[in-house]
Amino acid sequence: MSKGLTKKQLQYFKDKLIAEKQKVLEEMGDLQQGNLKQSISDAAGENSRYSYHLGDVASLSYGREFSMGLAERQQKYLEQIDSALARIEDGTYGICKVTGEPIDIERLEEVLVAKYSVKGKEILERRKRQGL
Repeated sequence: MSKGLTKKQLQYFKDKLIAEKQKVLEEMGDLQQGNLKQSISDAAGENSRYSYHLGDVASLSYGREFSMGLAERQQKYLEQIDSALARIEDGTYGICKVTGEPIDIERLEEVLVAKYSVKGKEILERRKRQGL
């Protein structure tokens, strides 16, 4: 089995992951701020002065559900980032969890939180299709 990433490469990916985590946290903060403003205006009754068309109400509801779904996805992504940072610390970042082989640098550049090589991902998909 070939050697994993160099210390310099690991530091590079660690820096990228930390920057990505910061970006996601800022986006979540903006999203929560927007939801908070919406909730405050609802509580203040600002929306009740108007006679809403059913479509408008549905649109507002969809917007809120979309935001909550987005926040949930971002939360999961944050967990994946933290997991990737932990793998950097324990020396397993960049190693496929299925094959034990190094994950291509290009794949890691594309998917910072990748746990599987392309080959490992294909093996998992095949197992899933076979119901294993």
